[in-house]
Amino acid sequence: MTKNDNAHALRFADSLSKYAGAEAAAQFAEAHPLSKSATVDKKFQWAAEVCQYLDENFDPKTRQDIRKPCRCNDGKSIARKLSTYWKRADSVQAFVDAFNAKESFASLEYISENKILFCYPECYCACVKRVGQQLPMTWCYCTVGNAEGIFRELLQKDVTITLRESIKSGGERCAMEVEW
Repeated sequence: MTKNDNAHALRFADSLSKYAGAEAAAQFAEAHPLSKSATVDKKFQWAAEVCQYLDENFDPKTRQDIRKPCRCNDGKSIARKLSTYWKRADSVQAFVDAFNAKESFASLEYISENKILFCYPECYCACVKRVGQQLPMTWCYCTVGNAEGIFRELLQKDVTITLRESIKSGGERCAMEVEW
């Protein structure tokens, strides 16, 4: 039997158990195992199975709630990078402009003094980025959790993140609206 020891699978099982119960999480893990040594194609297949399961069994808000904790990191390192621009800016527009002048891993777009777009120019997901096929937007809700971590740390307050576009679901970029 295949081991179910891949970090993506472990985070998903943990989150799923909180919303659907330990039994449902164990059943999914048994039916759809993912090992640390899984191939790129197997990881993508597993991600598609996650999306299918969530899309068939949960409403959109619950799907997002399940996927948000599946983020690969807490966002603190990106928050520290953003902080250097935030601390020097006298407005949100100045923050956006300073960040965009120096950084290329992401970009920001000004919307208002309490709302921006945070955008990635490429898919950074280690689980699916190397396969040129699309997935439902459900897969990308983990990046909402990542962005929440980044901007809560940066702003030291609650934020609302809305995924507006995702490369893996056919978009030109990964774009998240950040509101505080």
